[in-house]
Amino acid sequence: MNNIPELNKLFNIEETKQETLPVLMPSQSLELDKEDDYQLARATLRKLIVKGEDTLDEMINLAKNSEHPRTYEVAGQLIKTMSDVAKDLLELQKKVKDLSSDNDKPSIGTQNNVVFAGSTTELMKLLKKNNE
Repeated sequence: MNNIPELNKLFNIEETKQETLPVLMPSQSLELDKEDDYQLARATLRKLIVKGEDTLDEMINLAKNSEHPRTYEVAGQLIKTMSDVAKDLLELQKKVKDLSSDNDKPSIGTQNNVVFAGSTTELMKLLKKNNE
């Protein structure tokens, strides 16, 4: 039932060995995933901006040539969409910056607040006692 070796010979395909990827610790994998996701999202938004600019130029030429109100309306909507994509790109950069700055801040463990319940004279006596 397994005819793959025969097909490989028929089509002159050489078998290649698959490389094994190194095992990553969960924290390393998570950091790499974040970076990969950021790069993918950034590249996608940039491609959308470039394609949108080309499309917008063509749409404006079409609107000028046809002088039809609908083409101007579509061009206006495309301009709004392009500005939204540009804002999304900036927001993405801001979110990544916020995430990286959150990781740099030391986290506060246990914090105990001490409250003195007494009069000022008792507090002064306690402080004088501790100084001696």
